[in-house]
Amino acid sequence: MNSNTNDKHSKAVVPLSLICGAIEEADNEWRQYLDIQNMEVVSLPEYPFGGEYEGEDQELADLIEEEWNVRFFGLPTTYDIHEYSIMEEFIWELPEGRIQDSLEKAIRGKGAFRRFKDTVRRFDMEQQWYDFLESKYRDIAVEWCEDHGFEYSETPITGQDTGKPERTKDAGHVPKSGMKENLAWKELSTEHIIQDEWIDFRRSVYEFPDGKVFEPFYTYSRKDYVVIVASDEEGKYLCVRQFRQGIREVTTEFPAGGIERADGKEYGAKRGPSIAEEALSAAKRELLEETGYESDEWSYLLTVPSNATMADNYAHIFMAGSCRRSGKQHLDETEFLNVKKYSAHEIEEMIEKGNFQQAVHIMAWLLSRRR
Repeated sequence: MNSNTNDKHSKAVVPLSLICGAIEEADNEWRQYLDIQNMEVVSLPEYPFGGEYEGEDQELADLIEEEWNVRFFGLPTTYDIHEYSIMEEFIWELPEGRIQDSLEKAIRGKGAFRRFKDTVRRFDMEQQWYDFLESKYRDIAVEWCEDHGFEYSETPITGQDTGKPERTKDAGHVPKSGMKENLAWKELSTEHIIQDEWIDFRRSVYEFPDGKVFEPFYTYSRKDYVVIVASDEEGKYLCVRQFRQGIREVTTEFPAGGIERADGKEYGAKRGPSIAEEALSAAKRELLEETGYESDEWSYLLTVPSNATMADNYAHIFMAGSCRRSGKQHLDETEFLNVKKYSAHEIEEMIEKGNFQQAVHIMAWLLSRRR
């Protein structure tokens, strides 16, 4: 960093209300940054669709990378804020007695956030809780400024909101500001039940848009994968038959497989450097390994979440035409499968009878038929 940049950084005076507002808005869907040049908060999706930014988001992502910790600085995330610890502090500062005992009991075990807010509402302590929460947000904002070497001010910048939205007593929560649709849930805490080389299986607590808190929600992380609708030179479609432990049946489906990661893990929503191969390269590799066939005619169809309710990975769907045999299968040690060829009519019939049982593969077939 040159001296001019250092001067700009050292002279920056950050309005605390700006940082407090960002802390209040923090969730796991968006990553927030302070732009000290324009003295504003900018944000990017944490998990962009298909793993890649587009248009203005990509331009902003490139600019942030180029001027990271020079012009742009990452703001506190939900993991930095840790609202559960703030609830504990609030309870510990209360006088000993029935209210403190009730709140201590409320935050133990499943449903802690929901019970805490219900109990606060029952004792008519909502404003007291919100004032305490606001003071803790300010403490986090001050600590963030000091950690980054910024001076800070209590005065909002011209035309800026104070960062103190009106409390909605009936709803029992702080409304999200600046959102066209108030539909996003806020992840309050996450426990990694299993996190090994194969999967990251998680149990989370979420706050709904109306302020209610619910748990548990279970999700898991797996790596992205490819699905290939492949046909040979005679127009027959290459399928594989293999056992699927989820439904405990042998299924018929298209060739498919995971995109290899540089870190060797079988899970993780991070894109970019963590991916060792591109989706198309993975599709070509999987087709060859599972069937022994290759193709020079590839078409990209779609990238879609694999299971948006439960998982964070994406399926990348391709077509491969005029496939020709070029070698033998090269299966992994956990793969036991046979290659079968089917006509379009036979695949349609299997789908109608429920014998083609992978949902994403059925979607891949329907997409391919539109081409």
